[in-house]
Amino acid sequence: MSHSHAQGPDLRTQAIVRELAVIHELAAKDHQVGEPGLYSRIMVIVDGNIPAEGDSDNCYLTPVAAPRSGQGYYTLTATEGAERPREISLDEAKLSQQDSEVTTLLDAYEWIADQGFKVAAQSIQVILISNIGPCTGCKARLQIFYRDLLAAAGHSGSQVPITVESIYNTPEASLDRTRGVNKVPTTYGYPDAVNASHTISGQQVALWIYRLPTRS
Repeated sequence: MSHSHAQGPDLRTQAIVRELAVIHELAAKDHQVGEPGLYSRIMVIVDGNIPAEGDSDNCYLTPVAAPRSGQGYYTLTATEGAERPREISLDEAKLSQQDSEVTTLLDAYEWIADQGFKVAAQSIQVILISNIGPCTGCKARLQIFYRDLLAAAGHSGSQVPITVESIYNTPEASLDRTRGVNKVPTTYGYPDAVNASHTISGQQVALWIYRLPTRS
């Protein structure tokens, strides 16, 4: 499979918009039965190489994960999985344990740990792309994922800088909602996300971008 070499923000933005279009096409089908769920995929850009579908040698694009497909290490409820932070209630963890990000984060982590650190010479950019910003539980999962990546980098001897971002496009940067029969409050998206509007093929596209604070 071929992949593109980044020459600035334009190619990266075009790739993100391309993937958002795929995600929104899937989410639009959910409108027929109610509110759309959160679909997600992760783009791993290594040394400026922007992945396309099927790339896995020098960069990576996870499959699109659907709502209620999450399982594995990042559920925050599994006995042998990532530990639930104190600020995330058990109710929140249980309500969001099957969210699409759960599977997507593990998929990206495994590729980076198995392949990414071997090929990265300059940088690794991890971009979580979704139609709606992550909920409170999944924002915590993204932080844990970032911490895990840095630990894995240390074990592998890799010293390349790693950045992690969440990018989505909704009318608001964040939206307060409740989930479940107990009406557990959660916030989708980041209140301090940065709005970046672009014109792609004559169409105005508004992106919300949140870069996690750099960890070391």
